[in-house]
Amino acid sequence: MAHPGSRTKTTDCWLLPEDEASVGQRIAELLPGAGWLCSQPGPLGLHQVHVHPSVQDALRCGGVQALLALPAGAAAPAGVQDLTGSATGPGRPSAVVQLLCSRRRQNRNGEVFDAGRLAVRWFEPEVGPEMHRLLTEQTRTVWRALRAATRPAPVETAAGHRISGMRIGRAAHAFATDTGIPLARGVSQYLRPTTTSTGNQPPGNRE
Repeated sequence: MAHPGSRTKTTDCWLLPEDEASVGQRIAELLPGAGWLCSQPGPLGLHQVHVHPSVQDALRCGGVQALLALPAGAAAPAGVQDLTGSATGPGRPSAVVQLLCSRRRQNRNGEVFDAGRLAVRWFEPEVGPEMHRLLTEQTRTVWRALRAATRPAPVETAAGHRISGMRIGRAAHAFATDTGIPLARGVSQYLRPTTTSTGNQPPGNRE
């Protein structure tokens, strides 16, 4: 259940590193000055966190996920080292967009391809109406970049129930098609591509 005043948006997606780079490039074209925070494993404060100029740099530094600070151009959070040199605003980020990497893992039946996600959340009462409007606008821009860099991923469960609203990168789609690797969402939901495409429709995000 969403908390009062919270604004969330989430899209599950399958991406390979080249797809992540493509999404990051599209975002950079639409939101110049946006920086990506690396996300290090371990407790808070154990590792130095940086703002990187690209999602690839942030993922090389952190590994599992990268965080896009919004609004674009905001100053680095306290204790975070800015490696971009492009922060222009005096304010700190009011929201972060999480890009969680897809991953290949083994289960008892073999290898599966787990979905990652693009997600954002903020609390409108905490940021105020003006910042809320800006975050809403920039969030739409980020998802527009995601749609431009990926394709719909129409899938169905083993029981034949269709699920829409997810995205898959071009390289990830080629990989899944060529290898036949099962797609997965979470630890227990296994999916297969449907035989017909839904076309280039916008994702059904949870908002």
